[in-house]
Amino acid sequence: MSGARRYTRKQRLRGEDIDALLASGKGLRRAGVSVQTRANDLGCSRLGLIIPRRVVRRAVDRNRLRRVLREWFRLNQPQLGSRDILVRVTDKPVELVSVVAQLLAKVA
Repeated sequence: MSGARRYTRKQRLRGEDIDALLASGKGLRRAGVSVQTRANDLGCSRLGLIIPRRVVRRAVDRNRLRRVLREWFRLNQPQLGSRDILVRVTDKPVELVSVVAQLLAKVA
């Protein structure tokens, strides 16, 4: 895997950045998922994931959803530009493919 496409620690949204995105209130809400974005000054895109246990009960399923979303992020980094993206699963997604399709619609 090339260094340019790797999902590194500096590309993860943490703490106060997630709080700021949640406080902004703007975003795309669809069945089962909410996506919030904002531009940043870092020169690279960052990803934050919120997948609560009350929505996706089994840890195996939560981890798989995280892996799929991180892979989508890794593959689409060139198109994302310099922005923060927060994906919040709000209801049990019908399929992982639908979540990724909604993400593509939001950032396009």
